[in-house]
Amino acid sequence: MPDVALYDKQGEKIGQVAVADEMFAAPCNPDLLHQAVVTVEDQIRQVSAKVLTRSQVKLTSAKWYRQKGTGRARHGARSAPIFVGGGVAHGPKGVRRERRLNRKMKRRALAGALTQKVHEGAVIIVDEITPEEISTKVFAGMLNDLGAEGRVLILLGPDEANDDRVYKSGRNIPALVMREAPHFNTRDVLLAEHIIMTQAAVTALGERGSANAQE
Repeated sequence: MPDVALYDKQGEKIGQVAVADEMFAAPCNPDLLHQAVVTVEDQIRQVSAKVLTRSQVKLTSAKWYRQKGTGRARHGARSAPIFVGGGVAHGPKGVRRERRLNRKMKRRALAGALTQKVHEGAVIIVDEITPEEISTKVFAGMLNDLGAEGRVLILLGPDEANDDRVYKSGRNIPALVMREAPHFNTRDVLLAEHIIMTQAAVTALGERGSANAQE
């Protein structure tokens, strides 16, 4: 297992922490990363557009002018797609297109994304981030001390994720996303400019990587 620098909440280096090879030293497959991101975005996309076909439009079925002698084209229904108020041809049906990745592909994509962020120097590991009291100002100051700017992803351990002091202190900070490890996805990692991980989150990811290696 490689060692990565460990920091405290003030941004001071206090030691080293071992990280799992399976999650932080994995090969990066750009095609797989793209597939993983597209799959997540497809799952969170709202599919609400749905149009009516000519058979579903409620208009009279009576022939609205005679077949011959008018010099016009023959027509039998106002519900045809070429008329205003008629049905729509080949429009959206409100059906979600299913995109799926199997478990192994999801894990490889996530590990590749984390490895890429480590190589970019965007991953910061801290001992703990729980503030003494609920304070957005203190929490934002901690992010500033750690050098985390822009879109920030914070990965928490199970206990930290359920702590109101962490949730309420960080929920109003713009462009900040908090996730409980290992319940996050490749899109979360790739969109983040900086990733802050607690030791508890690293431990959770290490246990997941060990379990994956045994499968």
